[in-house]
Amino acid sequence: MNPTHRNIQTNPKIDERGLVNIYLPEGRGPFPFVMGIHGGGWCAGDRNSYHHFWPRIKRAGFAFVLGSYRISQEDHYPAAYRDLMHLLKWLGRHGHEYQLNPDRCGLLGGSAGGHLVMLLAAKGTREGTGSCKIRAAVDYCGIMDLAAQFERDNARGQVITFAFIGGNPTRKPSACRDASPIHQIHAKMPPVWMAHGTKDPIVPIGQSRRMAAKLRAAGHHPVYLEAKGRLHTLVKDDAAPKAKVEFLFEKQMIGFLKKHLLG
Repeated sequence: MNPTHRNIQTNPKIDERGLVNIYLPEGRGPFPFVMGIHGGGWCAGDRNSYHHFWPRIKRAGFAFVLGSYRISQEDHYPAAYRDLMHLLKWLGRHGHEYQLNPDRCGLLGGSAGGHLVMLLAAKGTREGTGSCKIRAAVDYCGIMDLAAQFERDNARGQVITFAFIGGNPTRKPSACRDASPIHQIHAKMPPVWMAHGTKDPIVPIGQSRRMAAKLRAAGHHPVYLEAKGRLHTLVKDDAAPKAKVEFLFEKQMIGFLKKHLLG
């Protein structure tokens, strides 16, 4: 069959945020798929934000699923996490109806999307009974420790983490810890691939360095790459038009997904 793109309602309770885009490669499914989780500081973006990455995913032979979640103006944590868990469980129940293989799911996201990818890979895989099987997690420059990011935001005059949590770490310590992937690591997490620019002014590279070290200490073997001199990004060239965009470390990242979704 020809490649298709469908918009499906998965969660009517959250209206537009409950829609999902499903892109299928040529051939017959069910296909392993990558679920892209958009960034935007938890306060912007939707399921269409990563649409331009579809050609990069398609050539690897995967389907591509793009979902949305409630942003911080709509509701605070754990709303975004719960929305994505709902989507993963919906895919677990209905994926085959749309030529997706619920047993072979990869996650991909950057910045706030990278944070949510890693939270799903850690906390989500411990709590996600009935979810599709997450076999790989790809994170670009994600936030791993929200208390540390709150301090960084303060230094820059930003309130992004405050808005996501709905308070500061002192007033909401449990929510802050619960939302931090670095505090949710467990033995049965899926394989993790991480990349971060060494000059990132928004999410310090120390976030990824500490997460990679914690994963190794827990017995995992994360792939962790640093892009020397690069800023806050998940693409090879920030000036490239969307039609020509490439992922940062694309060959290595796609190879990682193929190994764990196709192998």
